[in-house]
Amino acid sequence: MARPKKNPPKEPPVIHSLTLTPATAATLRRLSTDAADYIGRAVSESAVIRALLRHIEQQPESWVQARIFPFVEKELESGVLWGKKK
Repeated sequence: MARPKKNPPKEPPVIHSLTLTPATAATLRRLSTDAADYIGRAVSESAVIRALLRHIEQQPESWVQARIFPFVEKELESGVLWGKKK
């Protein structure tokens, strides 16, 4: 008799809330819709964010510093800010 396959336990999700501007929220919705059209099934906005973070995680630190951190700096300078300056 065949043994049932054991699936590794999934990591439990951690719930986060995000503060987005209307334009940023619209971009996230568009990415989700475009991904759904490309893949052929529903894609949540959370899945888009997770995919972007996983992509960034796979890049070398120099790429992140050159390609992502300038956008983070620009975002902080835009005035929508939580947290304190170091």
